[in-house]
Order: sequence, then C-alpha cells, then structure tokens
Amino acid sequence: MRFKFLSTAAGVVALAAALLGAPSAMRASGSSVEQELLAAQRSLISANNRADLAMVLQLTADEWIGINASGVIRTKVELREEIGKRGPAKVQATLEQLLERQKEWKVRVYDKVGMVTRLTAGDHGSRSWISTVWVLRHDRWQRVLSHETTAAEEQSSK
Repeated sequence: MRFKFLSTAAGVVALAAALLGAPSAMRASGSSVEQELLAAQRSLISANNRADLAMVLQLTADEWIGINASGVIRTKVELREEIGKRGPAKVQATLEQLLERQKEWKVRVYDKVGMVTRLTAGDHGSRSWISTVWVLRHDRWQRVLSHETTAAEEQSSK
C-alpha cells in the first residue's frame, strides 16, 4: 500500500484515523480524554527536556516515525540513540516554563486516535509547528507520528 505524505495537520489526522479505523466523530472540546492526551504530550515535553529516556520510550510506540522541519525521518531506535548522545537540555526548565514556550495548542480526539498541534518558541532554531498523532493502547497514549514544520514569519501590522 502506498501513502502520500499530507502537508496539513488535518491530513495527518485523517490518515491516522483511516489507518486505525477510528470513527470520524470528535469528542467534545475539554473532555477528560482530551485532558489525558494533553497530559501525555506535556509529559513527553518534560521527559525530552530531562532526557528521561525511559519515559520518552514509554510514550513512543515502536512504529513511531518523526519528521523534522528539514524532512529528515527518524525511528524510535534512532530517537533512543539521539537522546543518549545529547543528554538533558543544558538549561533545565520546570514543566510550567516548558509549557510557556508552547503556544496555540490545538487538540483533536477521534475515539482512540488523537492529535496535538502546537507552536514552539524556537528554542532549538526557528519557531515551529509540531503535530503529534497519538493512539490510545492498553489505557495509555502513545505517539505514532510526529511532524515538524517551520512556522511562517510573524507578520507585522501595517
């Protein structure tokens, strides 16, 4: 089966939902399921900052792929190696500080598939939109796809 990569966040969710057989009905905004998904995303951000490999791997499905803004694809095995080499961030931040650097959160939940998109502040380069597709398995969320896109320049008011 061939798949064409979709450039929009909605396309990524539609692809994930189609692949996983999730119904298209979306849960109500602010639902407890949505809050669980946000908690998983926040845990991932914090664990990545601390280079908590065990937590990052627990939140990452074996079949996960990550695509950075340059179009480079990584697997879970490559992610493990990368985190081991780089270690924790040079500046350790509290969860609150980390979340302050994330803006414009968008959360969608489709039965057992969810997507979180956020705008990062550009701590590691340019500002980026990061979309993560999550799947609920055995009562826990795991990410199966992460995609980063460089954000457009902020437009000044005319």
